[in-house]
Amino acid sequence: MDRSLSIFSRSRSHSRACAGAATVLAVWACTSVAVLAQNEDTAAPPPPRVALVIGNSAYLNVTPLPNPANDAQIIAEKLWESGFEVIESTDADRETMLANLATFRSRLREGSEAVMFYAGHGVQIGSQNFLLPVSVSPTSVEELMAQSIDAQLFVNVMNESGAKLSIILIDACRNNPFAKIEADQAERIASRAITTGASRQGVTEGLAALAQAVDGGLAEMVAGKTETLISFATAPGSVALDGSGRHSPYTQAIANNIDEAGLEIGQLFRRVRGDVRETTGGNQITWTTSTLESDFYFKPPLADQRGATTGMATATDTLGALPPQRIIDRAFWRAIKDTGRIDAFEAYVRTQPDGAFVEQAEQRIAELGGPPQVGGTPALPASDAPQSRDLQIATEAARDDANETLVRADIVVPIGAGTGEVSLANAAVGWVYVPIAPRLGVLSAGESAAFGTGGVYWAAQNQTLDYSPVVGSNGGVETITAELLLPDGKRDDKSVRIEAFVHACDLLAGMPFDSQRVTAGAHQFIVNQNFDAAIVACEIAVETYPDVPRFWAELARAYRAGGRYEEALKWQLKAVDADYLAAVVNLGQMYLDGQAVEKDNARAIELFNRAASRKEPAAYTALGWVYRAGVGVDLDYAEAMRWYVRGAEAGNDWAMANVAELYQTGKGVPRDSRRAVQWYTTAAKSGELTAQTRLARMYQTGDGIEKDFAKAKYWYETAAGRGVPNALTRLGIMYEEGLGQDPDTEAAFRLYTRAAAGGDDEALVRLAKLYSSGNPLFDDPARAVALLQSAVDRKVAGSYRALASLYETGHGVPKDAARALDLYKSEAEKNPSAARDVGRLYASADSGLQDLQQAAVWYEISAKAGSAWAARDLARLYETGQGIGPDQIEALIWYATAIGLSDDAKLRALIEPALANFDQTRFVAAAQTLLNRKGGEMGPPDGKMGRKTRAAIEQAFVDRNKAVPGDRLTIDDLAALTQQP
Repeated sequence: MDRSLSIFSRSRSHSRACAGAATVLAVWACTSVAVLAQNEDTAAPPPPRVALVIGNSAYLNVTPLPNPANDAQIIAEKLWESGFEVIESTDADRETMLANLATFRSRLREGSEAVMFYAGHGVQIGSQNFLLPVSVSPTSVEELMAQSIDAQLFVNVMNESGAKLSIILIDACRNNPFAKIEADQAERIASRAITTGASRQGVTEGLAALAQAVDGGLAEMVAGKTETLISFATAPGSVALDGSGRHSPYTQAIANNIDEAGLEIGQLFRRVRGDVRETTGGNQITWTTSTLESDFYFKPPLADQRGATTGMATATDTLGALPPQRIIDRAFWRAIKDTGRIDAFEAYVRTQPDGAFVEQAEQRIAELGGPPQVGGTPALPASDAPQSRDLQIATEAARDDANETLVRADIVVPIGAGTGEVSLANAAVGWVYVPIAPRLGVLSAGESAAFGTGGVYWAAQNQTLDYSPVVGSNGGVETITAELLLPDGKRDDKSVRIEAFVHACDLLAGMPFDSQRVTAGAHQFIVNQNFDAAIVACEIAVETYPDVPRFWAELARAYRAGGRYEEALKWQLKAVDADYLAAVVNLGQMYLDGQAVEKDNARAIELFNRAASRKEPAAYTALGWVYRAGVGVDLDYAEAMRWYVRGAEAGNDWAMANVAELYQTGKGVPRDSRRAVQWYTTAAKSGELTAQTRLARMYQTGDGIEKDFAKAKYWYETAAGRGVPNALTRLGIMYEEGLGQDPDTEAAFRLYTRAAAGGDDEALVRLAKLYSSGNPLFDDPARAVALLQSAVDRKVAGSYRALASLYETGHGVPKDAARALDLYKSEAEKNPSAARDVGRLYASADSGLQDLQQAAVWYEISAKAGSAWAARDLARLYETGQGIGPDQIEALIWYATAIGLSDDAKLRALIEPALANFDQTRFVAAAQTLLNRKGGEMGPPDGKMGRKTRAAIEQAFVDRNKAVPGDRLTIDDLAALTQQP
């Protein structure tokens, strides 16, 4: 008999079903409905909450700061647990800060709630506030402004995004880092400047002027037209304290108050002001300006759904990145700390090199008989040049803080995987009064209804209450209070702290396309980088929670990322048998790829159709690919487009990207670059990384649209902000080549370094070329050789030729023309420039390998593959009779071919003087030869412009949509004839 006296009874029958939920499917259904039951009038999903958090501590050339990295990490954690999608960055250089700002901008949309937090050095110059990246190294006010970022830019981006409200928190202005610069810092700045051409006197004078020009504290900032709150750690013009503890007084005050549910932001910052004033003995007063008209809560009241995870409302629409450092660190360690598996601790040290528990992990590795050190990610040769780390500084304080917060509650319950038991031990039979219902879960007693705020419920002797976390939040800690009303009239107050958390398996292997996921999920390239950690976390998850099919499917994903297909198949089949739809799609993919099974296209299509009939969005894109590739069915681009559109309409951003590509390439639909851009943009804003890089490429190259380097850079930055290695490289190329901006080789160097560390092959070659370029900032040809040899070992395109060049010139290695020749030949088949290099070595009298006949052969191979310079080289051999010829007609044809292949003004300038040696007869003979080779019937070339020759030439130009030449043929006329009609 249900004896509850609930005043909150809308989800009663639902809660009864939830109490006994054993599988994730049941928990998903129960808890999702429970959220809606708390506010049935809320039809639309909550507005997306997006935060950009930056903490710069490890300054390379000015005074480092101990706390900003720690400050950023605790704020990132608090915001993530408040339902924010967090873009976290610590110790960032300028291009990394801009890339993260671009990612932030791409995630903001109409109605967003946006937060930006910055901790680090900040200075005021002429009433403008500049936030300092860790790479800053100025010798003048102008350089400081160029190397830093105007804080107003962040405000403008937020105000122009369509966000409903913007919150800017700046914990800077700790001191003027240039007022009293240390001698070693000044020397580092001077060395860099002198290396690039400055005088020591000029540097000294510039630093002195810089110290005078930078004002103390920060200036007031303009809030903009939208609802905006701007909070500084201290009043304008004043200096804030960094603090003697783990966090600055300002950040600590925010962290101490932000978790209180129902605390409106105005009241929160009044508390922050009071806490900071008290902590600093009145020496620091925070400053806040606001144009907010709406109430805002970081932790909203119970009925408000704004704690829901951004990206959970649609098929994808997510960053697909790992959560903040402290979240992943704690979740992973919590999963493995009690295991006896050495591979678990090795995976922790590799993936969390700055983690709070590294010392414990290394100790456990030693106890279990492992090596004293664990191999990390592929390392690049060490460099003294400035590099971007974008990693936390693992201070003792940060580690202590994380250790102390490992156990934050009496009861710890994973979201979507179990139920926590709240014991009322030693309690007599009586009534239970719940003053405030839980925010992060559903509380019930056996078969009774969910406990609502103000409800009174009957409890049996020593009753155990059930706490089921709500699917759709990022979890956190809350205190549940109940008052037992005993028969004798007395009251027995019970209070317990409960933490709902996302399991490490979900964080490391969660699928963004999974309709039954409990968190936003991680992109595949992130899973690939961390597959060992994902495998460990998910193996432990399936052992601990053996009845949760979601963990089975995620373990299969982790195994596939690690190439362990037999094990992946086992768990994939188990999840499929449990009717877990994402696993159905993934099993179909395994049949397509022949992973641990014989390739079976029919079986794959059957599985995709099965999931599609149940409206699983990932199945739509899988079927789209099947028809696009003609695998198991007739190739049918129109049918592929139909499935992709279905997926796109369901919110699947990968489907959107494929719709865009079909429009871009004109497959199944007329080629339409405008529509391709529209679809790529929609997918890119939803967080699809491939769409972001393809869109950037379209803008960079002008693929069917007008070139726009600003937009190209923005979308490369957006993907680079998520650490996509190739996007980092492409962005580095824009910096190096000065596309849409002034060239910045140092920025390119830092980006290539990060991309190479992330595994991008092209970055290895680009980085090596900078090391061998003679640029004094990073001149190190020996390092270039080491990088290029590594790239050659991995068969990276371009690496053979780059390394060959070093052997040819003796730059960084002993000169070795034979080794250079072998390397050039290794790449010649796929690279026309390398084929030309082979020809050059054979043509050179200094190489010791001279063979002019072979030179001609290789020049022709290169020229026919599209090398204009090789065509010019071959023409010279024909003209002079070296190794081939002499043949003036062939020489003229190859000169014309070179002109036709390139509009390089330097190339033309070298060719034109040689043309004086050819009369009009030879021009006509060359034209006749070219026409004969293209199927004409001109007869032997006699060099006479007869009627037949004239008619053939005129027709050839008409076929090419070109103006018919006059009486005298030019080199450009011949160049036109070398091209296909």
